[in-house]
Amino acid sequence: MKSQTVLASAHMKVVLHPEAQLQEVVVTGLQKTDRRLFTGATDRVNAEEAKLNGVADISRSLEGRAAGVSVQNVSGTFGSAPKIRVRGATSIYGSSKPLWVVDGVIMEDVSDVSADDLASGDPETLISSAIAGLNSDDIESFQILKDGSATSIYGARAMAGVIVVTTKKGKMGSPRISYSGSFGLADEVSRPKMLNAYQYGRLYNAVTAADPTNTSLNKTTSLFQADELEAMKSLNYDLLDKYWDTAFQQKHSVNVSGATDKVNYFAGISYYKQDGNLGKLDYDRWNYRAGVDVKVSKWLGANLTVSGDYGTKNRPLVKVGGSGSEKDYNLLLTRPTYMPESVNGYDILAYGPSNTQKDQSQGYNFATSQNNGDYQKNMNSNLNISGSVNYDFGWSNILKGLKLRFTYSKSINTDKSNQYGSMFTLYKMDKRYGSGNHLYTPTSGDEADFNYLDASNFTPNKTNNGDMLYRNMVRTDNYQMNFTVQYQRDFGQHHLGGLFSIEKSEAESEYLEGQRNSPYEFTTGQYNSATGDRTTVFTRSESGTLSYIGRINYAYANKYLFEALVRSDASTKFAPKNYWGTFPAFSAGWVISEENWFRNKVKGVDFLKLRASWGMTGRDNTTAWQWKRLYAQDANRGTVFGEGTGIASGNRITINKNISAVNADVHWDKDYKTNVGIDAQFLNNRLAVTFDYYYEKNREMLMNLSQSKPTTIGTQSASTNVGEMDSWGGELSVTWKDKIGKDFKYSVGVNTGWSDNKVLNMDWVTDYLYRQITPGHRTDVGLWGMQCIGMFRTFQDIEEYFEKYNITSYMGMTKDQVRPGMLMYKDVRGAYDEATGTYAGPDGVVDEKNDLIKMGDRSSNIYGFTMNLKADWKGISLSAQLGASWGGYTTLPGAALKPTGNLEYCNMPSFWNPDNMYSYQNVYDDAGNLLVKENREAYYPNLKYTDVNAVASTFWRVSNARVALNRMTLAYTLPKSWLGSIGINGCRINITGQNLINFYNPYPDKFMNPMAGSYGSYPNLRKWTVGVNLSF
Repeated sequence: MKSQTVLASAHMKVVLHPEAQLQEVVVTGLQKTDRRLFTGATDRVNAEEAKLNGVADISRSLEGRAAGVSVQNVSGTFGSAPKIRVRGATSIYGSSKPLWVVDGVIMEDVSDVSADDLASGDPETLISSAIAGLNSDDIESFQILKDGSATSIYGARAMAGVIVVTTKKGKMGSPRISYSGSFGLADEVSRPKMLNAYQYGRLYNAVTAADPTNTSLNKTTSLFQADELEAMKSLNYDLLDKYWDTAFQQKHSVNVSGATDKVNYFAGISYYKQDGNLGKLDYDRWNYRAGVDVKVSKWLGANLTVSGDYGTKNRPLVKVGGSGSEKDYNLLLTRPTYMPESVNGYDILAYGPSNTQKDQSQGYNFATSQNNGDYQKNMNSNLNISGSVNYDFGWSNILKGLKLRFTYSKSINTDKSNQYGSMFTLYKMDKRYGSGNHLYTPTSGDEADFNYLDASNFTPNKTNNGDMLYRNMVRTDNYQMNFTVQYQRDFGQHHLGGLFSIEKSEAESEYLEGQRNSPYEFTTGQYNSATGDRTTVFTRSESGTLSYIGRINYAYANKYLFEALVRSDASTKFAPKNYWGTFPAFSAGWVISEENWFRNKVKGVDFLKLRASWGMTGRDNTTAWQWKRLYAQDANRGTVFGEGTGIASGNRITINKNISAVNADVHWDKDYKTNVGIDAQFLNNRLAVTFDYYYEKNREMLMNLSQSKPTTIGTQSASTNVGEMDSWGGELSVTWKDKIGKDFKYSVGVNTGWSDNKVLNMDWVTDYLYRQITPGHRTDVGLWGMQCIGMFRTFQDIEEYFEKYNITSYMGMTKDQVRPGMLMYKDVRGAYDEATGTYAGPDGVVDEKNDLIKMGDRSSNIYGFTMNLKADWKGISLSAQLGASWGGYTTLPGAALKPTGNLEYCNMPSFWNPDNMYSYQNVYDDAGNLLVKENREAYYPNLKYTDVNAVASTFWRVSNARVALNRMTLAYTLPKSWLGSIGINGCRINITGQNLINFYNPYPDKFMNPMAGSYGSYPNLRKWTVGVNLSF
């Protein structure tokens, strides 16, 4: 756009148009472009509008802010990072994580963490995030690049999209000091409803006595007795409720910024502290960033930025029953509430009715694990230094528009972990209360002359909580250099732009791990304060890239737009003959609203642009050095010749198992991306609409051939370029901004979209083809399960079913093994005939191999939208985000359909109320007291037969639809007239709520809230945060 100077007149009237009228700039990292002239697919997110107080990872703030961008909160555990996808998955097996670029510097992940690992709660998942060290108060905006034209400038690393972060700069004028502080509370969105102690006891009896053919059941020792059930009515040792706390969190940030004609500067430091909800957690993180832009002369400039963070996370070490907050939550949630944690000062083992160990999880005791001194300490630090020199040839009439830029950036990331695990003692209560000897608390059936609390009634049991000292360290060191030549110049109505860049990067990673067993109780944490075996692991890897980038832009009269780019990348992950990959991209646009005929005849349309792009990107998605055989030696592992035990075995030559299979021909993935889009603004720029349709062809995708090699080889195959997949979809963004009167402003934004794919070639699974990914079908194979046609309620039902359908085998059982209380499934198909490629009809064998049916075309929701609302009136601001998705189906979580391990120590969700569960007959205790009534018309099958009843089936199918109020913020900006006298330029107070309301719950008895996350896992958190922003 060309600028125009207008002379003032006496009665000139100046009208400020809405914000949408202002020119928006697209930042790609290497250059800035007027959005109206940009021909790629992109979305810009204002950081101030998207900012979320009380979150450790800024990427969460992108949720619902841009069409085609999905931010999935996989776990509420503090330390877990979200899973982010731009336009869905871009690979069948490989990574689909977008690339992060901060102020033109590519931010590599400290370590590669899979999506499945994100839910672990391990601190590595947080520090591994490329942007974990960024402070939200330092960010100006996010630019999300989606299509091949926009992302191809970043080559191999950009196949899954690019998120460009622009940080704040100083503004002209005197130094400005700002403070941002927030204080918040975080609590679980919802806790699964579980059976109370009395219900659990009756359920246990109904399950234990479910089989009417079992005549050897000991009714005294195997069942809770009537006096015990009566006592259980008043027992409620809810340990999760006891130890769960509302967590306090706080964040403080101070920034200083300013600018003169020669210098622009910005510096900030922030502190974040988070308490734990469950158990002890000490987490602190400091972030810092300082940048200065210096104008050395009119044509020469320089920049230096230093940023980083330092964080510590300390918590007790828990190895029994698993590790991490996920396991803590699960074991406390499912612990039967008749069990206390200690009896008469003895911390007890979680033994059930049999008073024996069924699983090592019964050795878990929360109080002991929190207070025995075992620890896990993590420290991570990231240091990023970047500098640049810019030169503008604006002094030359011939070279005007030519700019040179050299950039160098260096990143050093370190993560350390120290662990100490000991042995601790728990106790078994040998003889327990009740006439059946089942309870840990008194009942009316106790023996009057026996002292249950005597020390001799408690047997100590040593429990291993690791019994080791452990330390690991991950260190990554990488640098990146760019030399860029840019040219932008107008020749009348012709605008010409060009870019040439050389990019070089190298990365080095080191991993060190050491462990020594049997530490002293008074250990110093050093290896010499332990006496057991020592193990050490040390690995190192390095890689490098070299890239050449060229791009030209052309625009005529701001209405005919064209862009072409080519990038050539080299990666040392491949053999020298395959180092290089060349990736071109083209795009064009037509700004129809700039046509004179359009302006004169079409009213109400302020801006209309059609654009199209095609681009090719690549990916080096393979293990480094897999093209070359590497050898090592294993000490004392060689062959022994001769006689006698004293002969040394020597060393043997070995091959690294991860790169033992060689493929020298492995080369770049290729992704061909096509995009067609429309950008439009209507009604004086109040209504903005953006629509994109994309189609991507992934070819020569790298994958391991796990299906086609025998398992006896003992190694994985080398990556091979065999995968082919097409994906496509559409994205729609609609925003309305307007004013009512002088003071009231509001906006409504809706983002929606859809996506699909089909696999053309891969390492096909050869078993049970009817429910696998097959050629021409999507990666989401849908929801599969058994077709439930009823329940066996009597032995006559079993006889009639076997006779009617000619059944010879039912879920691996003969007819005499099937019992009432089992679900009844349909015999759908027989075995597969390879010759004809078809399945036989019902064959009398009912099993999970051949009899699953498709219960839903998608296991994930097909449709959805996010709505962002905002209103401002006289300094008061209210914003909210609503989200909805539908079209998919799921089944109840498997952990809710059968006990985790054994019912003896695992409670069940509330819908397993024994009054609603099948019971073939009355159940009595040894004294003839009725414990459970016969209930043959119950809705739910008997929990005893989980091998049959817990199988995914239509009986357990529910809608996957979600409707929720995700967040809401109420803010107030104090009038400046109130603040001037106390030296404050501005003050804004806000309160924000996150994960607020779920409007639809498909689960039985609403035993869990979909917004809370997965059953049995650490829940998503509802957060309320009060914040204040001050400027001086």
